[in-house]
Amino acid sequence: MSEDKGLDSQEQYAEGQQPLTLEEVRELLEAGETGLASLVEAVQSEHPADLADLVERMDEDERKLFFNLLPAEIASETLAETREEDQEELIRNLDDQALFELFEELSDDDATDIVQELSEKEAARVLSVIDKEDREDIQTLMTYADDTAGGVMTSELVSVETGLSAAEAIERVRRLGQEIQFFTVYVVDSENILRGTLATTDLILADPGAKIADIMDTDIVSVSPEMDQEQVAHLLSRYNLVSIAVVDSQGRLLGRVTVDDVIDIMEEEATEDIFRMSGVNEDESVEKLGVFQSVRYRLPWLVLNLGFTLVSAHIIKLFIGVLEREVVLAMFLPVVAGIGGNTSTQSLAVTLRRLILREMEGRKKIVVMSEAAVALLNGLAISLVIGAFVWFTQSNAQLALIVGSAAWTAMTMAGTLGAIWPLMLRALGFDPAVSSTFITNITDIISFFLILGLSAMFLLH
Repeated sequence: MSEDKGLDSQEQYAEGQQPLTLEEVRELLEAGETGLASLVEAVQSEHPADLADLVERMDEDERKLFFNLLPAEIASETLAETREEDQEELIRNLDDQALFELFEELSDDDATDIVQELSEKEAARVLSVIDKEDREDIQTLMTYADDTAGGVMTSELVSVETGLSAAEAIERVRRLGQEIQFFTVYVVDSENILRGTLATTDLILADPGAKIADIMDTDIVSVSPEMDQEQVAHLLSRYNLVSIAVVDSQGRLLGRVTVDDVIDIMEEEATEDIFRMSGVNEDESVEKLGVFQSVRYRLPWLVLNLGFTLVSAHIIKLFIGVLEREVVLAMFLPVVAGIGGNTSTQSLAVTLRRLILREMEGRKKIVVMSEAAVALLNGLAISLVIGAFVWFTQSNAQLALIVGSAAWTAMTMAGTLGAIWPLMLRALGFDPAVSSTFITNITDIISFFLILGLSAMFLLH
């Protein structure tokens, strides 16, 4: 703490002039009643995500004391930001009254996410403590799969009926929106069927006597509760929405998915894809799975890649006579294989991006042909460079032609394969993100076979 401000640490915290650090929290926790009172004041100005970060870095005793000090509203927001493996411990340390107050403040989608990650015992305790309405909301949301619109939606929204005037609708919005963050007002009929939407600014600026049915936007974008969350995120991004309505098969309004949910979805999907591209389970962490579980998830992919590597080794063995007579070929095996692997990775990355952004509907053949053409032209340029290098260093035109031709063919095939492979996996019902765990090994096999096969055919005759 800087002394020139003329305040001790507790006064600074109480006035919110300094961000909290773990060391400062520990000082206040140990300072008795005065320190605890200052800490309660200090957390009022802290963002829940920052408080969650502090909680995750505390030891168990500190965490229990600190979290129990937080007011219910702040504790609920902090709990929602805390990693899943710490949430159960925090809940277990709360008495029933504190637990009730905490879940009263949570949005139903956050509450559902938390309950679903708890052990059966703690989940049952939570559901027995909270009030009937919250329990029914959570149980309804739990019927949907985690990765669907229903699984990430919230039923907390603001809706008005078509027959209301703008003035009547504003009065209703004031009542319903007291504790809900919203930017869109949904318009429904007497049977709760979604008929339109209203931006809050349009509602406020409308003539007080105007009918909602006359001023609402009837160009509705909605999703079913069964829609995959990745598709929901795509629609929100495509149409620049801050929330999207979730409706059942009859068009009845069930809830909404908000843009903050979409950010979480995008992070989750990106993490899942990155992990799968590396052959790692998306739920993996030392705290959550442990060392042996991590080994169990990773080992099969390593074994699969080992299989491809052994195939590459076997190809080298088949052509060992070629290598014995032209040892210099060993120098260029990793060159051709490496450039082929890079080409397949580039093509794979572009194709995966197009798949994720839904840019390939009706254009799959065009995309594959485009990637093949790019690989062909890049292969021509690179093969000329490689051929010139071989000719210059080895003074062997035939060897230069063979290595250059192998590189050109390998790059063309690798680029085409990089585009086809994820499409084929998607068509077979697999996640295309798993492609890169072994596609480079496949290109190694192709590259080794080409350079050694061409050498056997032409260089030794």
